Amino acid sequence: MLKNYFKIASRTLWKNRLFTAINVLGLSLGLASAGVLILFIQRGITFDTFHQDNDRIYFVQTADATSRYNQTVYPILDQMVKTFPEIETGTHVQGWNDVWLNHNGKDLQRRTKYVDSTFFDIFSFKLKYGNAAAALKRKQSIVLSDQAAEALFGDINPVGETVTVEDSMTFTVTGVLEPVPANSSIQFEVLLPISNLEDNKDFASGADWYNTFAAVYLKLRKGADVGKLEAKFPAFVKTHFHAEGQKRQIRIAPLEEFIHYENPTFRWMIYGAITIAVFIVLIISINMVNLNTAMSFTRVKEVAVRKVTGSTLGQVLAQFWTESALVLAGALLIAVVFGILYLVPQFNEFRQGRMQLVVNWQQDSATFLTLMAIIGVIAFIAGTIPATYLNKLDLRDTLKGKLAGKPGSGNWTQGTLIVVQLVIAIVLVIGAIAVRWQINFMRQADTGFKGERIVVVSSDLQYKDENAAVQQFVPILDGLKQNSKIESIAISGIVPTRYWSNYNVYTPEGEDSKNIRLRHVGTSTNYTATYDIRMVEGRDFSEELDRNGEQHPVVINEAARKAFGWTTAIGKRLRQGNNAEVYTVVGVMKDFHYGPLKERIEPLLHWYNGPPSLNSYLTLKFTDISQAKGVLAGLEKAMKKIPSRRPFQFFYMHEELSRQYNDLDGIWKMVNFVTLLAIVIALAGIFGLISLAASKRTKEIGIRKVLGASVQGIAMLLSRDFIVLLVIAMLVGLPLAYTFVIKYLASFEYHVNLPWYVFVLVAIGALLLTILTVGFQGIKAALADPVKSLRSE
Repeated sequence: MLKNYFKIASRTLWKNRLFTAINVLGLSLGLASAGVLILFIQRGITFDTFHQDNDRIYFVQTADATSRYNQTVYPILDQMVKTFPEIETGTHVQGWNDVWLNHNGKDLQRRTKYVDSTFFDIFSFKLKYGNAAAALKRKQSIVLSDQAAEALFGDINPVGETVTVEDSMTFTVTGVLEPVPANSSIQFEVLLPISNLEDNKDFASGADWYNTFAAVYLKLRKGADVGKLEAKFPAFVKTHFHAEGQKRQIRIAPLEEFIHYENPTFRWMIYGAITIAVFIVLIISINMVNLNTAMSFTRVKEVAVRKVTGSTLGQVLAQFWTESALVLAGALLIAVVFGILYLVPQFNEFRQGRMQLVVNWQQDSATFLTLMAIIGVIAFIAGTIPATYLNKLDLRDTLKGKLAGKPGSGNWTQGTLIVVQLVIAIVLVIGAIAVRWQINFMRQADTGFKGERIVVVSSDLQYKDENAAVQQFVPILDGLKQNSKIESIAISGIVPTRYWSNYNVYTPEGEDSKNIRLRHVGTSTNYTATYDIRMVEGRDFSEELDRNGEQHPVVINEAARKAFGWTTAIGKRLRQGNNAEVYTVVGVMKDFHYGPLKERIEPLLHWYNGPPSLNSYLTLKFTDISQAKGVLAGLEKAMKKIPSRRPFQFFYMHEELSRQYNDLDGIWKMVNFVTLLAIVIALAGIFGLISLAASKRTKEIGIRKVLGASVQGIAMLLSRDFIVLLVIAMLVGLPLAYTFVIKYLASFEYHVNLPWYVFVLVAIGALLLTILTVGFQGIKAALADPVKSLRSE
């Protein structure tokens, strides 16, 4: 029996190969897209959940009146473990510097984390070589990623081998890691005991009970009450925190929440992926159900004969399910190949290194089971609806073929499904346009500074002898200052688009109750002049006036002046919460966008770095940007003479400004692809339905032509039902799209307003595409020879 089902199904699908091809095309594209999105969703919702005792792992946060973030004071860990019996153990996971490793003349730098010896007691990162329990017990231990170990030692077990760290320290390899899962918030390639970092004077000076920069993770005991534990924290803060930091609160949150605090948009990305995946599944399901339902009207006699010969409803359903399953199996095969070879690499490129998707047949079993479940549901629905409908028809009418001539006639369900399909397509088209307009707006908006004619050179090349490098750099800098091709030079720790997320609370002198949280960064002289940032009050830093920064001059922006409630800021004196130094405001900058326009301009403070030195960035403003290439070539040659580990690197500021919106470009490309997919599937489905309608009204068309009907009249007759459905879809879809666009654009601090004519143009475009699709087949049917039409059965 099963063999017969497959044989009949194969013949039926081949006989109706146009509709089979349309189904397979739409399903394969849809399943591939949905599969990649489901893979991303699965990775997203299981973020940080792969650790063995995940339900007991928490991280410490700092909260104040306006924010809650994932860092705290460094000394808190040891004191919390001693104070609270609910805490079993804990560890720091501290980033500070990415160390340079050397073995037998091979140099490499990898992402480094400094951790406590209890790191592997909390986290379940697997080791390829070594013993996790003892890997970090000794101060001179080092754990490497598999890739770093292979780069240094080749394809051997390097446990017990030694590496040189930062040219001066020798460490013993005690472990080699298996690849760290992409959906881990802790990413690293080198692990070092944190006691090594505590020996660093710069680190130790800030590792107090005020500065909040430490990432601290806790493992609670089984059955610990988190609510009762947090209730003890206010007293703990008052006992241990710096007096100026006692207004803060500490919280703990489950590990899986870390990514959502660190990147608040990640949750919305998951929701967006779920929404798009549902849209895709709806579109391909509707398309298949519609085509199968329409095709069923050509099979009324077949079903009637089956019933007369004793077939049950179950047997009729089995035949239709088999046909749907064959179509879906073929589509799934194409979808898997297309998804792995094209869509996954494209999606990873859009993610720009963040949580890359790698297909793992064992790890991703949930994704494949979800896809199989979707396929099963689609096959069941697409087979059940037409089979059940035909089985209910009167045998006398079906055997006479009375219902075979009007596919879709009176079928409001089919019309509703077409409307839903078109509504989704309309919403996606307008959504894609809104994303593109917003990206263009942000790239073309006035940032408050000028990035044209500016090249930024990385001057921090990890020099082997920092003092000697500074001495060699001074004459290079002097030569650049005398170069007539260069209009202006600035040296700074930051540049626009690359400002640190570094904050502190500042209090105006004599106003102890006014505590303002400012983003603060270091710059040097000529910064505002080089970037054409207008000073609205006072001046920028000056080597002559500010000497070595002994008077602690600072420059703030308008947002900071407003936050302090000042009408004039020059001469105002500020103090940080954790030291007694007094800072004097010497200038106020006009607000400028130092970050992307999706973020608001925060209160900002620049402190003075002192005389020019080898810092992070050297900004060169050229009189003519076309002359930059030659100057940069000379600069590279000069800087190569300074022994360093990093290669000479630079970027053009106008390109960097554009690059900061590449993630939105990726979203736009994804929405664009899904939109195109929705349009193609919708139009392909409509084309199939109009083709079937024309083929089943052959005699009617022939008679109308004999009686004098025009080609245009016949084409309109066949098309009008679909045009009506499109109009209904526009009446529903355009308001929905407008609502979506308003909410989406409002999520940007600075956004464009989509003009009304975009909605009109989308409506006209949808109408034209539908008319072309249905009109082509309608005209083709209308031009057919009426003699042949009247002979057809």
